[in-house]
Amino acid sequence: MLEAWLNFAAVVSVQLLLFVACAIYEKRLFDVPHLLWRGIPTGIVVGLLSDLVWGKFFGLWSYNLEYGAFALSLMAVLVYGLFAANVLLLQKVRFLQFFVWVMIITAAYEIANHFFSIWTYELILPLFGFLIFLVAGYFVTAVFVAGVWHFLGYRFCFIDILLKK
Repeated sequence: MLEAWLNFAAVVSVQLLLFVACAIYEKRLFDVPHLLWRGIPTGIVVGLLSDLVWGKFFGLWSYNLEYGAFALSLMAVLVYGLFAANVLLLQKVRFLQFFVWVMIITAAYEIANHFFSIWTYELILPLFGFLIFLVAGYFVTAVFVAGVWHFLGYRFCFIDILLKK
């Protein structure tokens, strides 16, 4: 069990480094505390719903840390919270940049998980189908997070552009 927690710490560390790198690249390092303050509660809601509905109920993935309340809560705060905060960093980018950043985030999360296994996908798909599943899952989640915050007044450039057409 200790190995699973060390793997969890390694994956979260990779996510945190990616978040800081994205903040530096987008010149929003000053906004990091504010974005984490918004991202973590968002991650709790999105993470718990995703894990309980898609992970536990539909059985699409499982965790090496089990589905206990503590592990799910920690996963929601740190993994999903950092993901949501990363999405909030992308407020000023256009759609293609948003998509590319989400794919970079997806690749980093999945590569980190490959080397430090936290979650395991339980569905059986050919490689191309699995890649579409990953891209769609992360991208839909990112657009959902952006959409919710956009309509709460935290404007996203790509959504404004899409709604004006």
